[in-house]
Amino acid sequence: MSTPTDRPFPLGTLQRHWTDRELRSIWLDAFERVAMLVLFGWFVLAVSKSVISGFQAGNQVVIGDIMLLIAETAVVVLALFRSHTQSMSLRLSDWFLAFAATCLPMFARPNHTVSHVWDSAAVPLTVLGLTLILYAKLTLGRRFGLVAANRGVCDFGPYRFVRHPIYFGYLLLDVGFFMLNPTLWNGIVFAAFYFVLIPRIFAEERLLSQDEQYRNYMGRVRFRLVPGLF
Repeated sequence: MSTPTDRPFPLGTLQRHWTDRELRSIWLDAFERVAMLVLFGWFVLAVSKSVISGFQAGNQVVIGDIMLLIAETAVVVLALFRSHTQSMSLRLSDWFLAFAATCLPMFARPNHTVSHVWDSAAVPLTVLGLTLILYAKLTLGRRFGLVAANRGVCDFGPYRFVRHPIYFGYLLLDVGFFMLNPTLWNGIVFAAFYFVLIPRIFAEERLLSQDEQYRNYMGRVRFRLVPGLF
């Protein structure tokens, strides 16, 4: 006689979980959170090794390294406690853009072997970028996510001036970080990052614009990334 534990897991159950929109969104939401934790752990390990190597080599570890860690920590904390949604993109291209844009900045590496005359300007720029990132993320609150999804329209705080203030903050932070660490490798990393970030913005707005409230928001706030430019 077979016991309940001996019974094979029915494939029909998996199919039902995937075809049911609510169950599918729960599985995808959970997968995204786990993937985010794995990526964050890898990022912390990589940056920590770089910082330790810098100390051992007698180099000064600048504020930009710590700022990147703070910004990415905020991402994970908000994502773990975010609101659930059934309106999440199922397009493979949208998932690729989301994870590519999330992963690419994690390949940037500090290099403090040389000081530059513009370092005094780069540090305030990174501070400004980080401040905007944290402000925008806290304003977004539990609506935050990686893959394009609608967890509610946010139209206050920094979102009154640009539709994606978090990305604008990253732009300032990345420019400051690159000024402090102007290597060919970092240049390639950030170029690739913005190559996928722009399509990611359009993917998010394609999904969000299905909501009439967001369409009205787009009419009030013209610029996506940089106020007055784009």
